[in-house]
Amino acid sequence: MPTKQEKVEELAKLLLCMAPVFRKNYNVPKASGGKAALSPHQLFCLVILRQNGKTGMSALAEKLGVSNQQLTRIVGELVDGGRAERATDETNRRQIYISLTAKGEQTIRDCFRLACRQLEERVSPLSEEDIDAFIYHMNEIVKLTDKLGG
Repeated sequence: MPTKQEKVEELAKLLLCMAPVFRKNYNVPKASGGKAALSPHQLFCLVILRQNGKTGMSALAEKLGVSNQQLTRIVGELVDGGRAERATDETNRRQIYISLTAKGEQTIRDCFRLACRQLEERVSPLSEEDIDAFIYHMNEIVKLTDKLGG
């Protein structure tokens, strides 16, 4: 019977092996030209804003897992593209909030539709039972990672 440490090591190996696969194949949907309309950080930023609504820059940087400097560039590109907007807090002028625009919402919907089409192609070799198992296990992974917090 493996020890807890051995199980953690096995989990680390699996996660490290999965990360490049997901980043390469399932992360940001590619347009017909094979190029993503957004960087992964830009797309994840939009998704976070959709889930959380108006969000402060520091909180957004923490949720995205980037530095404040990196987030400034990411948000700047989203604002320049009309997908997000900045607003200054009336009571604390140093506090800046970011929110999703209608174009940002549409971008997420478009990316989701494209991702669904591309994923449908990728999972075509799988049976319906395999897809059901995949969905079940992904839901379990989400539940377990939610328990980890952070």
